[in-house]
Amino acid sequence: MPAPQILLFFNAYYSTLFFITTLFLYFYKSYHYHYPYAAFEWELTMLALMAFMETARITLASRGNKTEQTPPLLWSILLSFPMIVGFVFYLTIQTYVLRLDIVMNTVALAFVSTETVISVFTVMSFFRGFTG
Repeated sequence: MPAPQILLFFNAYYSTLFFITTLFLYFYKSYHYHYPYAAFEWELTMLALMAFMETARITLASRGNKTEQTPPLLWSILLSFPMIVGFVFYLTIQTYVLRLDIVMNTVALAFVSTETVISVFTVMSFFRGFTG
């Protein structure tokens, strides 16, 4: 199906931009604001884990969509939920939330949510295609 693949293609580029920009924002915040040491470490570690999970999620969704296999798509759907929780964390309750954080996390949430819904419909269409 081309629709999920187009969305995954653009999200791959956006995710790269998101994580690099967020990393630079953390350095900006640590320089200009008083940042609690434990919170700074925790949020950077969570950002690294999210980058790893998002890469795995996009790769699995793309592989499952291209090969029309449901297990990679199901794994990508399962990985979507921790990603949504992470983006909501960075959108609302991280130590310092800048306007750029709000915009970037809202766009990331839109990407992940839309991809998850489309992936669910894609899995259902694969099941329908296999059962006749």
